[in-house]
Amino acid sequence: MDNGTCYIFGAGEKTSCTIDLESKDLVIAADGGYDYLVDLGLRADVVLGDFDSVTSPELWEDSICEKYTYPPEKDDTDMMLAIKLGLSRGYLDFAIYGGLGGRLDHTIANIQALTYLAKEGAAGILYGEAYALTVISNGSFTIPKDATGTVSVFSLSDRSENVTIKGLQYEIDGAVLTNSFPLGVSNETTGKKGVIHVTSGTLLILWHPGNEITE
Repeated sequence: MDNGTCYIFGAGEKTSCTIDLESKDLVIAADGGYDYLVDLGLRADVVLGDFDSVTSPELWEDSICEKYTYPPEKDDTDMMLAIKLGLSRGYLDFAIYGGLGGRLDHTIANIQALTYLAKEGAAGILYGEAYALTVISNGSFTIPKDATGTVSVFSLSDRSENVTIKGLQYEIDGAVLTNSFPLGVSNETTGKKGVIHVTSGTLLILWHPGNEITE
């Protein structure tokens, strides 16, 4: 069954985007991500976090949505809490905004969160102003043909084996990438779909989706 998309908004960099929500989509504001939703004029189905960064609490306090408050001292980041909630409700397609920029440690944490999603059999894309990021594990990903500019592929595992890249300027077939040498940096789009596949391993993929991201 198609549960739609789980949209998560964090308190990081705000991205110019157009998002058309459907009723089956789940929209989660992770702490200060609620401010992001207010700016976009989008609904929030769930607001959660320790609320150390939200600047419009009076708005969500009066809104009709689920609210979950957590203590600041916790193992999960607010973004991970949102991801786990989405997974618990059966969502396998995640679009994450406001997860880049700002604190570098949180950016790295959000990339690890993409890895968590991949390991759970879900697909997540982290959207920023300049790049979109995803992580695949023993699988494939397609760069859309209207993407422009640079595409980079990095191994997050010690070894990523049987890596194939087709449709980009530099193609490879059955290569090995490691997490100690950036062989996959700075590939280029060609106006065709780019297909990236790894048989055994985990890859981080970065690409430029264009000036405006439309969901």
